[in-house]
Amino acid sequence: MKNNIRHPKSKKRMPWVLPAMLILLVLPSWTGAAESQPITLGSVLVTAASPDETSRVGDVDTETTPVFHTVIKREEFEGRMESLAEVVEKEAGVQIRQQGGLGGYSAVSLRGSSSNQVLVFIDGILLNDGAEGSVNLSNISLADVEAIEIYRGITPANFNRSSIGGLINIRTLRSKKDFSAAVTAGAGSFGTRRLSGFVNHKPGRADYILSLDYLGSQNDFTIDNDNNTIWNPDDDREENRNNNELTQFNGLAKAGFDFSDRFRADISTQWFHKDEGLPNWNNSPLVDTSLTTRRSITSAQISGRRLGSLGCNLSLSADYTWKEEEYDDRHGYVGLGSQHSIYTTKRKGAGLFFELPAGRHLISLNADFHTEDYDPEDLLTRVNPHQSSRDTVSLALQDSIFLCGDRLIITPAVRQTSIKDDLQSATSIWGLPLEGRTREESYLTPQLGLKYQAARWLALKANAAGYVREPGFHELFGDRGYLTGNPDLEAEKGTNFDLGFEADWSPAGSVVRRVSFHGAYFRNSVEDIITWVYDSRGIGRAMNFSEAFIEGFEAGLNIDVAGYLGFILNATWLDTENRSEISGYNGKYLPGRFRTSYLGRIEIRPRPFKIYGELIVEDGMYYDASNLLKASKKEELNFGVSWAFKSTLWTLEIKNAGDSRYEDFNGYPSPGRSFFLTMKYSL
Repeated sequence: MKNNIRHPKSKKRMPWVLPAMLILLVLPSWTGAAESQPITLGSVLVTAASPDETSRVGDVDTETTPVFHTVIKREEFEGRMESLAEVVEKEAGVQIRQQGGLGGYSAVSLRGSSSNQVLVFIDGILLNDGAEGSVNLSNISLADVEAIEIYRGITPANFNRSSIGGLINIRTLRSKKDFSAAVTAGAGSFGTRRLSGFVNHKPGRADYILSLDYLGSQNDFTIDNDNNTIWNPDDDREENRNNNELTQFNGLAKAGFDFSDRFRADISTQWFHKDEGLPNWNNSPLVDTSLTTRRSITSAQISGRRLGSLGCNLSLSADYTWKEEEYDDRHGYVGLGSQHSIYTTKRKGAGLFFELPAGRHLISLNADFHTEDYDPEDLLTRVNPHQSSRDTVSLALQDSIFLCGDRLIITPAVRQTSIKDDLQSATSIWGLPLEGRTREESYLTPQLGLKYQAARWLALKANAAGYVREPGFHELFGDRGYLTGNPDLEAEKGTNFDLGFEADWSPAGSVVRRVSFHGAYFRNSVEDIITWVYDSRGIGRAMNFSEAFIEGFEAGLNIDVAGYLGFILNATWLDTENRSEISGYNGKYLPGRFRTSYLGRIEIRPRPFKIYGELIVEDGMYYDASNLLKASKKEELNFGVSWAFKSTLWTLEIKNAGDSRYEDFNGYPSPGRSFFLTMKYSL
């Protein structure tokens, strides 16, 4: 049994930083507490004041949390032909790698993490399952999304799991008073079409939301095919992408009832279906490999606010997730040999969230239990891998302490996670089942956060935490012919630290209405980091490297001039090092991470129009762990204009105006220049 994490040895560790930060922040507040005016930060939670109409018990109070975060609201992406990956990619500290074309596999990295180290939730329900570990962002539709929350590095105790990289929480539509509805239709390059709509109705205590979305594309954009012979230009040719079509459906149904202003019940179900073709490395027109993904998420919750004389908040929830993936490569065009398999994952569980305001303390408790079954089925042979399962129990306790007239918030937390695996799905290189095994692990991971309101417009933050991530089943057993398993993998253990500031200034009587600026230094030490290593055939195998180190700086600037002109600048600088003792990897840069990421955006808003232009630049990424294959510099220029006319919103987008054919994944180029027209009609 493991009851704590091991801290990797590193010459760059700075154990003195967090205590020193605490002393520097607390002393000025204590010495000047008698004269200073209090700055109210946490009144909603501490005094349990009345929430807004869409808030729910268990939501993170973004005004008081010490975690560096971003909340992207629906109006920032509604009415556009954008994916979740394209929306979050524009934020500081976030990097996206997409496997070519609309709906292609999209992996997210926060502060230099791998995609497996980033947790993704929908309404607080974890999407990372034991089967895959990472979440494909292209399998989340924006049609029913109300807001996107990004928490970098540190995980608030409101969520039932923690991670090394951070988390993204997708908040779906929440009911609002009266009736509202909208229909959106769009079309564009490469045979792309979209149709979606939603209805919201809350005439009294009862309410419901219905949302439907369809997305399809031929994805037959032009690529430069070198036939994987980069030193021989004689066989290079320009051609359309083959077997890359996409059809996707998404639906959401929600119902709720307010028993009183304190008690509420909610039930929700979401359904997702996606059919996609998978091209091979040389873009052969004969390829018919396909992947079908089906997913349903059903949840129920009952919650109460300001209960009893203590005024506590309580939420009880239960959820069930079913996911089925059918991979069909019977002719062996993509992976190793012929394969036709179905992977079924069933996950169910329950959770409790409790908040207790006690003077200058806000105590939060999150208890969660989930069990997951993974059942792979080989449709081509009579010998099938056996079912595997994973049981997870998580308990998180957090205390937000408000001091010095609410200028200083100290947030210590501890999380106990216990995992029991019954692993029966491993197969040999000849496809025969291997002997199963069970294992149990338990981890205690502490964290500490500080937020100091130095002025009404300036907040200083610091966080430190330890994290553990168990390997996913696809890392242990392999997946879909192009990933081979490694059943001997150990869990990753990591420590996070960050230190920075957030400034938000609205000068009175100035043409500049608002200036917001934030910056943060972060570092992450990981022991037994899991990294994919690929051979010359493009077949990957997960390996533990003894140690890795990640550090960097992220910054963002937002300026609003008179409400008619906006400037946005986001930047991330990253440095990573593989400190493995394995020859050929020691001292190398971790693969799949950009050293530098920049976004520059200008918006002109002459009502009823909105015109924007943006430039995304990313550089310094290697495809492989040996740093032999370096990706070219990514430069993407986008333009758009929207026009609000009566009850309609028209949007024209030009993506990748420079017609760059960049490859986030080696051999899988992104589309060139494309045009999209979208119309939204609101009832």
